[in-house]
Amino acid sequence: MKKRAFLSHGSIKVSVDNDLVTIDIEGPCNTEFFECMAEQLVLIRPQLNMDNYTGLVILRHEALATPEAMAYFTSYLKTVQVRAVAINLQYSDTPSMTQDICKKAYTDSGVRHQFFFDNVSAKLWLRERMAMTEEPIQ
Repeated sequence: MKKRAFLSHGSIKVSVDNDLVTIDIEGPCNTEFFECMAEQLVLIRPQLNMDNYTGLVILRHEALATPEAMAYFTSYLKTVQVRAVAINLQYSDTPSMTQDICKKAYTDSGVRHQFFFDNVSAKLWLRERMAMTEEPIQ
């Protein structure tokens, strides 16, 4: 693990259920947070079918990040092979702004994604993506 310039701001809980990774994030988040997140996600890879896994991101409170942190996150997203990501904005204090920031990162990185306001619909959409053999990016 490399020494970081600043302490990580934000918290994360990660769980896996049949190739659906749930990432529960409470912000605000800095670059160091995203570095820690990337390290945590490497640890769960052995539990995943790397050809067909999805992610549910639950954003809580001020789940915002600096432009530098989002640039790091966008670069990170370009390296993952996730089939699709659902972002739940139900608990976000600023859902519209958070959606705009996240949409740019996921779109710029080419990751299939969709926004939701509940986990049930988000998980259903993700399971549908996992069941499909191939699908064009929307």
